[in-house]
Amino acid sequence: MAPQRKGLTGILLCLLLAGSVLLSACGAQQRPSLQAAAVPPSPLPAPAGLRIAAASDLHLNPTLRPDPENPYQIAYSMELTDALLRDARVQGAKMLLLTGDLCNSGRIPYHEALTEKLRHAEEEGLEVFVLPGNHDLAPLSQQAFAELYGEFGYEEASSRDAASLSYSVERDGVMLLMMDTGGYSRSAADLPGAPERENDGAFLSEETLRWAAVRLREAREKGLTVLCAGHYNLLPELSRGSENNGYYLENGDAFARLLRADGVPLYLSGHLHQRALYRENGLNELVTEFLLAYPTGYSMLDIDGHALRVFSRRIDVEGWAAAEGLTDPVLRHYAQWQQEELLRSCTDALAHMAENRGVSGKELLDAETFFYDTLNAYWEGSLAAQRTRLLSLPGSGTFFRCAEGYAYGWWLQDLLDHADRYPAEFSLSW
Repeated sequence: MAPQRKGLTGILLCLLLAGSVLLSACGAQQRPSLQAAAVPPSPLPAPAGLRIAAASDLHLNPTLRPDPENPYQIAYSMELTDALLRDARVQGAKMLLLTGDLCNSGRIPYHEALTEKLRHAEEEGLEVFVLPGNHDLAPLSQQAFAELYGEFGYEEASSRDAASLSYSVERDGVMLLMMDTGGYSRSAADLPGAPERENDGAFLSEETLRWAAVRLREAREKGLTVLCAGHYNLLPELSRGSENNGYYLENGDAFARLLRADGVPLYLSGHLHQRALYRENGLNELVTEFLLAYPTGYSMLDIDGHALRVFSRRIDVEGWAAAEGLTDPVLRHYAQWQQEELLRSCTDALAHMAENRGVSGKELLDAETFFYDTLNAYWEGSLAAQRTRLLSLPGSGTFFRCAEGYAYGWWLQDLLDHADRYPAEFSLSW
C-alpha cells in the first residue's frame, strides 16, 4: 500500500473513517479519557449579524440503509442530512449553502429524496441554496437540475448564467455568487448557452467568467458583500496540477484573480472531503467539511458589516435523534461511536503498517496514541496549538518508521507541516 500522493487525502479519509470498520468499545478500554472527550457539541454563541451555514458533499444515498449488526457511517447519509438541517436551524442560521455532491449519483430518485428534506427545512425557516458537484448530473441534465432544485436557488436568483448552472442571489446586504464548476459528464450539458466540451473535466468557461465579472461589478455598485461558493477548489495545489488528477479546475486561476481584484473575502468549496483554510495573495478559501467523514460537521459564518467570523461546527446528531425519538444506539451516542471508530481505524491501519517492522507492543501502543491524538487534534481544530506536544510524544518516531512507504505517513506529516490550515474558527475583515 504505497499509493501516489496527489489526490489521496479524500480517499484516505473515506478508507480510514467512513465505514470500513465496525463499532468497537476496545479503544475506550485502552484510553479511559476517550469517553469524557466524546460529548455532543455545545451551542454556538448568538449570531453576530447574518448567520449562514455552509456544507458540502452530502453524497445522499437513500438506497443504502444502516445495518444494526454492521453499522458504518456512509449508510447514515439520510439521517445525517436531517441532523445537519436541524442543527443549522437550531444554531441560528438564516441560510444554508450546499456546495455540491448533493447525492451519490445523478439519479432522479436520489435528488427527489433530498429536495423533500430541503423543502421541510425551508418550511422550518432555513433558506437553502444549492450547487451541483461532479456527482450530481448525468443522467440528470443541467436544465432538469435547475428545475428540480428551482426553489433552492434558481427561482430566487437575481441573475443566472446562460452557459452554466451558476447564479447569484441578493439577501440582507450580501450577494451569494454560486458558481457551477462542472466536472460532471458533458452529456448532461443541455443549457442553450453551454459550451461544447471534449472532456468531463472541471472548468469555468470564458462566458461564465464574463458573467461573474458583471455580477461583481453590480455588487460593488450596490455596496453588497460578495460571498462566493463553488464545488471545486481554487487555491489547493491539486486544483492547479494535472488535468487528469480529478481536482484540476480549468480557468480556476483566472477566477481567483477576478475575486482578488474585487476584494471578495472568502470562497467556499468542497470536493476534497476535508476541512481546510487556504490563503494566497489576499484571497481566502474555506474547504468545507465532508458530511460522511469524522467528525460529522459543517461551517458556520457570521457576517457583520465588513467582518466575518467562521466556526467549524460538529453536528449535534444526538440532539436530533432524541428530538425524533430514535432508538438506534449509533445515532443516540454518535460522538462516542465516532471516537471509537476513529481509534479502531487507527489501530487497524497501524497494525497493518507495523508488520515486519520489529516493533514492540509498547512501541505500537505509543504509535497508536500519536496517530489517534494527531487526527483527533486535526479534526477538532487544535492541531496548530498541539503540534509541538504531538511531535514530542514517544510514539511519533515509531509511527513514521512504520508508515514509511505508506500514504498515511506523508499525510500526517503534511498535516503537521501545515497545521495552521485547520483552525476551529477564524475571522476576516475588509
